[in-house]
Amino acid sequence: MELRSSHEGRQVKCLTADEGHVWIHCYDSLPAPVRQRLANGRFNICPACLQIDAQYMARKQRLKRPTVAIYLAAIKIIEQKLDGLGAFY
Repeated sequence: MELRSSHEGRQVKCLTADEGHVWIHCYDSLPAPVRQRLANGRFNICPACLQIDAQYMARKQRLKRPTVAIYLAAIKIIEQKLDGLGAFY
């Protein structure tokens, strides 16, 4: 998952193996309940990865943009993936 990332890049769980902290500006565009959920999460999930996954899920539902419910579902899926990897951040 994070083999290409430097130590600093591994501080954020980025599912594309990029250094997620570089993309932190995506955090500002997220709805407040989603930012709160990320802040209270078990993992430091990359907001860019979340945005990518949520946009994909929205398109599958023929929506132009993700809803808060879609973002929260995407967070849950990402956390399940991370749990499966035995990641503890």
